[in-house]
Amino acid sequence: MEKIFLKLLNMSIAAGWLILAVIFLRILLRKAPRWLSCILWGIVAVRLVCPVSFESSLSLIPSAETISPESLGQSQAPIMSSGIPALNSTVNPILQETIGAASKASGANPLNTGMHLAGIFWILGMIFLLLYAFVSYLRLSVRLREAVPLGEAKKHIWLCDGVNSSFILGILRPRIYLPSGLNQEETRYVLAHERAHLKRGDHFWKLLAYVLLSVYWFHPLMWAAYMLFGRDVELACDEKVIGSMNSSGKKAYSHVLVTCSEGKKMVLACPLAFGEIGVKARVKAVLNYQKPAFWVILTAVPVCIAAAVCFLTNPRQDAYQVRIVIPAGSEGGIYYSDEEISPNKGRLTLWAGEGLGDTEVVLLPVDAEKEQLDTPAYMTPGMPVEIKAEKGAWFRIGVNADNSTDEDRTVYVKAEGVEVRIASGTEEDRKYDVIPMVLVNDKYYYDTGRESTKADRSPDMDGEIISAVDGSEIPAENNQSNFGAGYSYQFGEKDTIEIQVNGRWMIFEYRGGDGSLIRYHNHWYNVEDLSEETIEWLKWYNSLSEEEQLSVSAVPWDLQLSENPDNRTEDAVKPQEAQGSLEEAVSLDTDKAVEQLLNTICSSPSASSNPRDYVEEHYAEYRELVYYGEYTLRYCLNRFQDGEETGLEGRIMALICEELLQTKGKIPADADTAGTGQFWYDTLYAHGSNLVEPYLE
Repeated sequence: MEKIFLKLLNMSIAAGWLILAVIFLRILLRKAPRWLSCILWGIVAVRLVCPVSFESSLSLIPSAETISPESLGQSQAPIMSSGIPALNSTVNPILQETIGAASKASGANPLNTGMHLAGIFWILGMIFLLLYAFVSYLRLSVRLREAVPLGEAKKHIWLCDGVNSSFILGILRPRIYLPSGLNQEETRYVLAHERAHLKRGDHFWKLLAYVLLSVYWFHPLMWAAYMLFGRDVELACDEKVIGSMNSSGKKAYSHVLVTCSEGKKMVLACPLAFGEIGVKARVKAVLNYQKPAFWVILTAVPVCIAAAVCFLTNPRQDAYQVRIVIPAGSEGGIYYSDEEISPNKGRLTLWAGEGLGDTEVVLLPVDAEKEQLDTPAYMTPGMPVEIKAEKGAWFRIGVNADNSTDEDRTVYVKAEGVEVRIASGTEEDRKYDVIPMVLVNDKYYYDTGRESTKADRSPDMDGEIISAVDGSEIPAENNQSNFGAGYSYQFGEKDTIEIQVNGRWMIFEYRGGDGSLIRYHNHWYNVEDLSEETIEWLKWYNSLSEEEQLSVSAVPWDLQLSENPDNRTEDAVKPQEAQGSLEEAVSLDTDKAVEQLLNTICSSPSASSNPRDYVEEHYAEYRELVYYGEYTLRYCLNRFQDGEETGLEGRIMALICEELLQTKGKIPADADTAGTGQFWYDTLYAHGSNLVEPYLE
């Protein structure tokens, strides 16, 4: 119940801005026809009825979710997120001083109790208003038992001695009820007014307005909207009736208005009652009525359309739940998100989400022009953390966490004021652009891939990595790495440093050089001494498992020459030969080469429907497709873009693309379990089009 009430509360706050706009527009468009005002109130009804809305950059609603559901589950004071910084900065400190103090004293969030009680009062208020209308309807029905039809030809018009005001009752078969004491002239004008109501469907809209008032009774602006809507409905009907009248007809109509309102009380059960709402204003409007000029209508209609666009839509969502996976059995350390975020402005706001308690949070630059000092910030549930960050740059979120269980643990950080995309590559992918390294005391220490087995480790750290550059760059400052910041380190054996990364102590080794080294087996090479083809080959080779590396026989000639310059064997082939059919395919037809490999994989075992069985049967061909990288992606993704890839070949292409793009676990669909490869691709494109579009032709 609390969640329903909170949803309605946020919807009413968003609609409140629209109500204020409509009130302003009523004044601005006072010379426009009143039916335009009724349309504006209809826009308000749409805002109140629809639980979802489109997002638009033109939206003038400050926030679609002023009170976040996340704050209900925390023990701190609630946080207002109205979309208006000045209002937030004024209200939130008051909440912290009042509710926050009570939270610390009791250990519970008073907002939980408050929302529960508010939900109960909301239900009681709604029941009271609906029950009031129902009882009033029953009482009115008793008074209408003596009503008789006006004539055989007018069975929808009834006369009754028990009522003293005209009104419409009923939805599917509405009837007009008239007091029996009206004279002929009064009856003519009253019937004209009530028939105008029927033609406009006001008996239905008035009922809907009352139901919405019963649901949103707790918002003061809803009462103002209900009363102003009632006045505009009556004025719109008056204009429809007197549109073709001369001056004497308007005076006679005004006289009937006054006569029918003298000494009369509001008819209960909310029927449309003639002569009971704003009589003085209506008489004045009738006597002064002039048909609106065409230019007035021409101006007013676009204003109404603009109001609908600006207030029926929500501001573009810039708050996302960013997932971070903490590996099983990991010790305390910084773990980074799969997604990348980009601030829409020069700062962003982070919240501790599901699975996180008090912790440290840090931003890892992925694609940034300005230098960003990755200093961890303290983050506690229910309290926002604002971090300055380069607008338009891309970062990954890291949190300090551990996981002593046997299963991976998933936690979330809520990021506001950002755009989100799937990471274009994991750390494992990026580390071969330039090998992971850290600059400490003016020395470059390179990742060896080995984990320290040291048992009696001192609790005192020798230092900490405080900044980072992109994975394709070389650190330029002391205590800077190209794989992240916030990692503690200790000096190990001679020329080594041990860094705590994702809960493990990894060994980094000093080997001289300026940082531009790349590894092949136990040898290190300066990238300036290698050809571009060899560097690309090394990136592919180092991404293979040890078992897969053993099956690679062709090695680029400059690597073998560097290892044994005096004994260059015939096995040392040139880069294009080392890459085998890839470079051969490049010079011929890459699409044809990829297609032939796919056909080979799909050829057997024909009895199986599991694509993994086909991959295992033709593992060499599968790895060759993976090695082709960009060529394979371009071929497969363009076929997916053409559509209809629902067969076995589509599923195998999905497996290959998933491995190359490293999207497993990052999108809702999994290539192994997706019904078709086309479904996997459609899901990928919906959640990570930035990964796909560079390969589409």
